[in-house]
Amino acid sequence: MKLNRLFSAAIVILTLCLVSCSTEDGLDGVKGDPGTIGETGATGINCWDTNSDGANDDNEDINQDGEFNAFDCRGMDGADGANGVDGENGTNGNNGENGVDGVGLEDMIKFGFIEVELQGTRPDGDAFTDNQIFRYTPVDGDDIDTYNSVVSNNQGNDIVYQFELRRFLSTPDEVYQIAFADISLSITKPEQLPLVFNQASLQINNYAVIGSDNKYFVLDDQYENNGAGVTDFVLSDISFDTVTNNLQFSYSFTVDAANNDSNNELNISGNVDVFVLELIN
Repeated sequence: MKLNRLFSAAIVILTLCLVSCSTEDGLDGVKGDPGTIGETGATGINCWDTNSDGANDDNEDINQDGEFNAFDCRGMDGADGANGVDGENGTNGNNGENGVDGVGLEDMIKFGFIEVELQGTRPDGDAFTDNQIFRYTPVDGDDIDTYNSVVSNNQGNDIVYQFELRRFLSTPDEVYQIAFADISLSITKPEQLPLVFNQASLQINNYAVIGSDNKYFVLDDQYENNGAGVTDFVLSDISFDTVTNNLQFSYSFTVDAANNDSNNELNISGNVDVFVLELIN
């Protein structure tokens, strides 16, 4: 019984304590002082300042308008786009038709050529080489005997052939085209070959030797195998077909300075392949 009274008394005391201990809100504290302002940060880099040195360099004015601003800012290069597909090959055009040769041209070149190769020194002291083919033959009846002919004569058992050859540098004209090469040649055809040449001469008439520097001099000389200033005159590979009248040979010789228009020693050589005409008596 006594214990129960004590327990009840404790409950009453605890209840009173809980009722009497409820709290109220306290007063606001005193506001603290403002903090210290931090240091100013570094100035940013302009977008056009590619080397970040803070200076406006000429190569940073991308649009070259004299101003340094956002128009000079350039982003990173984008990735390359995919290669396009090759187009189809076009169709080859048709070949043009060959032009028609002028009237009479084929007749003038069908009788062959005289080749002249020159090697020496020009009058101004410059070395030179020049190679030209003279291929045009007049076909007028009055000109054939001196320009493209052969005459034969018997001498005992041998036959002596006299050839007169002229080939022009371009289509011959009585007024304008007088650049030509003349060859006079006498050969003996013995019963036993080889052929033997008796006399030979080469005339180069009014031929301009033009250099790559557009300077020129004119050769207008005649050279004979036993003539003045001519040495080492050689005729080789001589052949004459009496059926077709085809004459072929090679030649070479040297002319001293005093006897040619280059005013220096001159080496002359070449090949001849012609068809000559024979007059019917």
